[in-house]
Amino acid sequence: MNSLERAIETTTQIRDALAAEIALARDERVIVRNMDVDGLNRRATKRAIFNQTTAGLMRTLAVQLQEVGLAFGLAEITIDNLKQRAPALGELLSTRLAEVRALAASLHELDNLNRLLGQRALSYIRAHLSILSPKPAAYDRRGANAAETRAFTLTRVL
Repeated sequence: MNSLERAIETTTQIRDALAAEIALARDERVIVRNMDVDGLNRRATKRAIFNQTTAGLMRTLAVQLQEVGLAFGLAEITIDNLKQRAPALGELLSTRLAEVRALAASLHELDNLNRLLGQRALSYIRAHLSILSPKPAAYDRRGANAAETRAFTLTRVL
């Protein structure tokens, strides 16, 4: 297996990891709706593992593409240059990279939606807590908020 085939295999692994992460991100909405704190913490741990794994695969892909460039004697490694040297494998790599870009965009959209859902849940929680422990709206004689004014005691020393 040459470097270009290994690069295609690595790109396929990145694609598959993104597809699996998208499935998990879709399920994250349920966790947010249920306000499952433990579930969110487990999900954050899984996302961190995904990020580390994907970053490692991307570094491996970069090294493999450098090897491809050296093997083909390319000063600049582009899809067009690879298609000229190895048309079938270059086209396959181009297809895999397009799939990775599409999946990454989908994951980004899901993350934005999940972030909005999380912010909405947080605002509901804050509103609920403010109802349970309201701050007084009254002011003291100096115009300061009564809740923020410190109570103090005057003592007379003889």
